[in-house]
Amino acid sequence: MQVKQYNNKLYLFEKRTGMTGVFSSKEKELLVKYAKDGIKTPFIDRLHSLGILTKNFGSNDIIKVVKEGKDNLRLDALHIDITNTCPLNCPQCYKEAANAIQMPLQVFRSCVDEAQTLKLFQIAIGGGEPLVHSQIVDFVEYVSKTEMSITMTTSGYGLTQKLLDKLIKAGLNHMQVSLNSIYKIVNEISRDGFHHAIHAIKILSNTDLSFGINIVIRKDNLDTFIETVEYAKKMGAKNINLLRYKPSPTENYRDYALSREEFYQLARWIKQVKGIKIKVDSAYSNLLIYLNNGRVNKERSGCMAGKSFIAISSDSTFKPCSHLKVKEKANSIYEYYTKSKFIQVLKNKTYHIESLCNTCKYIEECGGCMAICDSLYKDSMRGEMECPTYLE
Repeated sequence: MQVKQYNNKLYLFEKRTGMTGVFSSKEKELLVKYAKDGIKTPFIDRLHSLGILTKNFGSNDIIKVVKEGKDNLRLDALHIDITNTCPLNCPQCYKEAANAIQMPLQVFRSCVDEAQTLKLFQIAIGGGEPLVHSQIVDFVEYVSKTEMSITMTTSGYGLTQKLLDKLIKAGLNHMQVSLNSIYKIVNEISRDGFHHAIHAIKILSNTDLSFGINIVIRKDNLDTFIETVEYAKKMGAKNINLLRYKPSPTENYRDYALSREEFYQLARWIKQVKGIKIKVDSAYSNLLIYLNNGRVNKERSGCMAGKSFIAISSDSTFKPCSHLKVKEKANSIYEYYTKSKFIQVLKNKTYHIESLCNTCKYIEECGGCMAICDSLYKDSMRGEMECPTYLE
């Protein structure tokens, strides 16, 4: 279990279940009392049922962190693109063509070591296509020896039963497979390599490894959403990660982004889904707020780029998230997170006066997607001007 404190709140992460808990001052007192005397309450029982607390409860860790009273970084996760190489050619891909770069294992290890010191909870491996990196198993194995979880996002390209067995043995905790529709003809409008994704899901379904499916929701695949969800359930996927469509250099964004009516249709269908967890991308904060009637945790909602997570590219440059074009150099994760002027702007969330975001009642819980604003308006802090849920 990872335990840290930030802004007078306690953060717990249980690697085996992948669950994170954030506790207020009052809830922190209840946890400390449980850690000291072991007396259970309905609150503690609920934490066990959610998987935030397990039999291997780190009571001493909680007591130590609270006693020290030291504030750690808000940062929870590190997204590392270990390669920018991908053999597929997806129309929706947001990344510009570049010379092939493979992150050296030693550079990766250095990032992981610092992340552990900073008490991050998760290392998320991506690309390009991470499975084409010749040392992918070594990357996974190195993280698995820490208290952090190791997850991977893949198109499925190159995944064989033999490689999957090696990844599982190395300690991989979770894998997300990218698939926009269960129908090949629909999927191919936005994604390449349909048969790679289907093959990966089939072999994953015959293992105990936790896996999910990433769906980038667009006009062209909206009508197949429910059928794709049903397929994911049948194959034993743990979750559907619903990603917001973001501008691509080869597409006209407005041709594929959902209209207001389509946005509400998606929301209605999500509410009907049962039997599988629907996770909503942090860039889709307006959807999350709409689904929950505005009742969301301010600290866990809205775009979390540059707040709870940052990204490192295969060339070792830093970004708030992989979708933003701004790239910065830094000597360490800590230096980037605490010294980058752009990161400070994101944390302060200061939008232009005329922005819809700036006058919306949900600005603290939402704030829109900066990558979309950067692409459409050439200004990441412009604030969304086409939000379907805008309320004056």
